[in-house]
Amino acid sequence: MKERKGACFALVALIFLVMASVWQATPVEACYGPHITADIDRNEVNINEPVIVTGQICPAEPNVTVRVTFTRPDYTWIDRWVIPDPETGEFTVTQELDMAGYWNIFPIRGHICDRLYANVTDPKDPLAPLPRPELPGYKPNISLVTVAAISISVGAVAATTGRKNKTRNISSLRLFVQIGFIFILFFGMFIDHRVVPVPAEQITPHEYLIINNVLGVSMPDGFPIPLFGCYYPCGKIATCALWELQTYIYPFWDVGHGWGVDYVSTGAMRLVVLFGSIILLSVVLGKFFCGWLCPFGLYQDLISRFRKALKIKYRTFSDRFNERFHQLGYVILALLIILSVIFGSQALFGTQLVSGTEKGGFIYNYFAAPFCQVCPMKPLCVLLQTSVGLMRPEWLTEATTGDFYQLGFYLTSLNLFVLGLVTVSAFLYRRIWCRLCPLGALIALFNRFQPFKRVSGIRLEKEEEKCTKCGVCKRVCPTQVTEVYEAKGGDVTASNCLLCLRCVEMCPYEEALNLKVAGKTVLKSRNWLES
Repeated sequence: MKERKGACFALVALIFLVMASVWQATPVEACYGPHITADIDRNEVNINEPVIVTGQICPAEPNVTVRVTFTRPDYTWIDRWVIPDPETGEFTVTQELDMAGYWNIFPIRGHICDRLYANVTDPKDPLAPLPRPELPGYKPNISLVTVAAISISVGAVAATTGRKNKTRNISSLRLFVQIGFIFILFFGMFIDHRVVPVPAEQITPHEYLIINNVLGVSMPDGFPIPLFGCYYPCGKIATCALWELQTYIYPFWDVGHGWGVDYVSTGAMRLVVLFGSIILLSVVLGKFFCGWLCPFGLYQDLISRFRKALKIKYRTFSDRFNERFHQLGYVILALLIILSVIFGSQALFGTQLVSGTEKGGFIYNYFAAPFCQVCPMKPLCVLLQTSVGLMRPEWLTEATTGDFYQLGFYLTSLNLFVLGLVTVSAFLYRRIWCRLCPLGALIALFNRFQPFKRVSGIRLEKEEEKCTKCGVCKRVCPTQVTEVYEAKGGDVTASNCLLCLRCVEMCPYEEALNLKVAGKTVLKSRNWLES
């Protein structure tokens, strides 16, 4: 009850502060960093009719060339080159579209591009089959496959070795699962898509390697899952639910195309799929994703293992402070939703509450998906993509002038600062980020109420008569959850429990703690002191 009151108070205070800042907001008219925006005069075109593409580069510079690539349905293309106005950066290109089907149009300046589309029909033969793209076959990235095989082998060895220590069986298995899931989540990294000709390579990582349809709703950004599977690397099979939660409100509520993908469904439809998926996964599996699958959880666990190897003892918070610290996740979650609604007010309510949210504005280019600008996982994902050759390293250090992008176009100064802060903190405090993670708060939100808890697929139960209150479960919990220790018995699964099962692994009393899946006991605590 105290936790709920604290979260409600923090939310009310946060809403007041955000609305006050919006009231005092001033227009932003400066050009922040290199970007390109474009538009097309119409999206439905008859064959051999011209379309007009207009756009603007920022900052405007003399003697700069913009390439506008018109990609046919069969992935052949037409390149048009144009020199923008040296003072305004504006440009215009006219092109006839000579093939029926779906065209992708890329205005490109360097590696920065926008994406437009046009649907071309042939009025003389509207039922004619559309041409199918003929792409070169994908080939495995041998170096990456080798790294994956070595990593999974190391995980298997670690799991096998852990069996010699009776209190590390589950931890070793979890490490193996975490490492293996990294390669499943970023499966597209195993594909060397550089064999695909430009500009088709702008399309294929998204449209050929990730899910496109969920129950009839187009989800070209990937299936939403409750863990940090960052949007930015190409070739993932799923996407962080926080990224989709933000961007489907703003800026992709009512637009036909997003960053590298095209939508045929509305933002509202995609949000229904997102929340439906999160509710289902959260109710059935709880925070199993956090404890066993989240890549950033693995990152923190490896830091803890390094600290332990140095024989440095971890630190703990007081129970009262730790309880309040957990509430920050709800505050961050509320903040990112409120900001997304404010930024998307033009599409949602017909009124622009703050300037810079229009296409090409400061917020559109640099603060859409606000949490992603500070997320500590984003630098790790971007650096992963750079390390395997799918992103040029120089892109990370290309100078820009945005307030948040001082260190490069893809990595913000805030991203790196937060990652550094979390890294140092995780060395001292176990799973420090998991205690305030907004994605974890989103999962926990649906597990705080009895109707959802009753249908939960995974439960941690305690036998009161077998518990001696030794406090082992409380000491070994990486996020200092106290409910397992304090509860008398029955279901002791807390909303902020990661289900890492360290308490079950370390409990020295036979069957005092039991993990139940779908009502059946699958794991019990063992008296490892006498066995």
